[in-house]
Amino acid sequence: MNWDSLALLILALSGALSLLLSQVRDVLAKTAEVIYAWREVQQSLRAERRGRSRRDPPGD
Repeated sequence: MNWDSLALLILALSGALSLLLSQVRDVLAKTAEVIYAWREVQQSLRAERRGRSRRDPPGD
């Protein structure tokens, strides 16, 4: 293995690592958005249930 091959290997590995890290960051960011949206949905459903139970009679 000569110096040229070693330099290309290092460049290729650093590029691959950079790409991998950026993909992981994007996935984590999207996961956080999904969790936040899911919590909003749950809160909305809970609020709707509470509002309906106060307005409607229990047998309905």
